Amino acid sequence: MKEYGQNKIFVEGESDKKFIDFLLLQFFGINVPDLVIDVKGKDRLRDNPLLINERRRSENAKNLVIFDTDSIDKQGGRQKRLEEYQTVGTDLSVQLTIFLLPFNDDNEGLLENLLNTCLKEEFNFFDNCWDTMIECAKKSDIQNINLPAQKAFLFSKIDLFKAHRSEKWDYKSSSKYLYEDDGIWEFDRDKNENVEKLLQFIEDNLFNK
Repeated sequence: MKEYGQNKIFVEGESDKKFIDFLLLQFFGINVPDLVIDVKGKDRLRDNPLLINERRRSENAKNLVIFDTDSIDKQGGRQKRLEEYQTVGTDLSVQLTIFLLPFNDDNEGLLENLLNTCLKEEFNFFDNCWDTMIECAKKSDIQNINLPAQKAFLFSKIDLFKAHRSEKWDYKSSSKYLYEDDGIWEFDRDKNENVEKLLQFIEDNLFNK
């Protein structure tokens, strides 16, 4: 197994931690509960004591940050998020290596956008059905409607195909998803460039040379 010493991966919440923990076990054989740190929200990254831990500093430990890009409408966007987290690193005098979900590019979004690419390909027709529904709702004469978010989309998609699960598990929250269920998910880095991009980021930055 490759060595990673005191290096840590920082994520926004419980759902992100569960997913990254799964990837570490599935693709790198790592099952270490305190390698991935849930900081309990993007605005609390700077408060995590591990970033200024003296032992970690003395060992030049790496700090990988895997957070959501979010949407510009929600005061997010790639440039804004990068500036926020780079400021945290500057203020604390630490180096942060950042991957912004879902795809570490100019696409806005969050974990659920990446997870959608990991559902079995045969389920993808649902995406067009959902988009049609959203467009229909937008054309409604009713004002102040609450269009469902990406989390609701993923829940609805898994709910539609719940009979395909190899065992029962709670899909009302992404913190409960059973990623090992190959009746629902397909994690193949050779077929999914988005998963490959995240795995490559971990591979390139987590391990010591």
